Amino acid sequence: MLSTGFLWLGLSICSEITGTSFIKKTNSFRKLGPSVLVICAYSICYFALTKAMGYIPVGIAYSLWCGFGIVGVTFMSMILYKQKPDLPAIIAMVLIISGGVIMNVFSNM
Repeated sequence: MLSTGFLWLGLSICSEITGTSFIKKTNSFRKLGPSVLVICAYSICYFALTKAMGYIPVGIAYSLWCGFGIVGVTFMSMILYKQKPDLPAIIAMVLIISGGVIMNVFSNM
């Protein structure tokens, strides 16, 4: 049952990363294609997050969703927009991932 929750959570995270990464390409929602992609991605994201929270404790699901979303969007911004994170950003992402792993492995929520 728990693995089902993580599959839903993975779909939610991927959809959130996609939606957030393409917001800039919508040109303030003036371009139809990217705008539809963003709206669909966020719809899938929140539907899947809702399903994941039926299997995974809310605190763990939300912390993993936020943390991996932040890291994923940062990587996508490197690819799509040629943005380069500096050392403090890289350190922060390592801490975010570490926090998610620690919470998932050691928490009894």
